[in-house]
Amino acid sequence: MTAVLAALVESRIGAVAAKDVETLVAQYAEDVTLFDALGPLRDTGRDVERDRLQQWFGAYRSTIDLRIKDLEVVADGDAGFAHYLFQVRGTMTDGTEVDMWVRSTVGFRRGEDGWKIVHEHSSVPFTPPCTAGD
Repeated sequence: MTAVLAALVESRIGAVAAKDVETLVAQYAEDVTLFDALGPLRDTGRDVERDRLQQWFGAYRSTIDLRIKDLEVVADGDAGFAHYLFQVRGTMTDGTEVDMWVRSTVGFRRGEDGWKIVHEHSSVPFTPPCTAGD
């Protein structure tokens, strides 16, 4: 089970490079809950993920290079989780060069149509501002 889930996560590298929205969207359950690094604090649904991916890919004039590091997967029965770091590199349409790391945790559920992502949480590390008295 864990090898199947690891392969699903790693398959994102090629799909992102190809900007293949539908291949990525097929990994999500219809009712997926999304906590993305950008955009609303919480969103729900495969169509929301499709729109988000189209906007993300459209913002890049180059290929988006994705590298996954420290992938760990656990699974038992019909549920599984993965957490990992990923690096995103590329050139946006306005010429901005992107090279950033993101943390991600993904929850999977196995159903009749195979393993689907039912929960995804991605965040970008940041240093909070100091407040008086710190």
